[in-house]
Amino acid sequence: MRTAVSIALMLFGTCAAQAHSYRVGHLEILHPAIMVPQANSDCTCAHVTIVNHGSETEYFLGAEIAVASNTRLLHVASREHDISAPSEVAIAPGATLDLHRHEWCLFLSDIPKGLEADVGAYPARLMFRHAGTIGIEFLVDANQ
Repeated sequence: MRTAVSIALMLFGTCAAQAHSYRVGHLEILHPAIMVPQANSDCTCAHVTIVNHGSETEYFLGAEIAVASNTRLLHVASREHDISAPSEVAIAPGATLDLHRHEWCLFLSDIPKGLEADVGAYPARLMFRHAGTIGIEFLVDANQ
């Protein structure tokens, strides 16, 4: 019996971690996660997927993540390898902004040494033109 309960709790915990998401108004925010930084680095990337279920275009303006002194939205143009920091990104009705892909990233700098996976969550604020500021948490994830 104890084994069955232990297995059930492990499965529930795994599903809960994978289902780390928020639904605020017309926006769905999926799996906000910070990558474990490379050794001796004070910067890394954070990833999140934002889905606009509304009928109007929403604009993502950026984020503040408590673990970093500076958070910037970066876009890498794949052909030229140019890196830019747009001031906002449009998310059309029914569209998804996927900051898990190599062309987009929330770049975090001035983070503390020793940031490790599975040590908890860090508060963050995502800013939007219409939805305003949305408070969420980012998990540290070694599998990003």
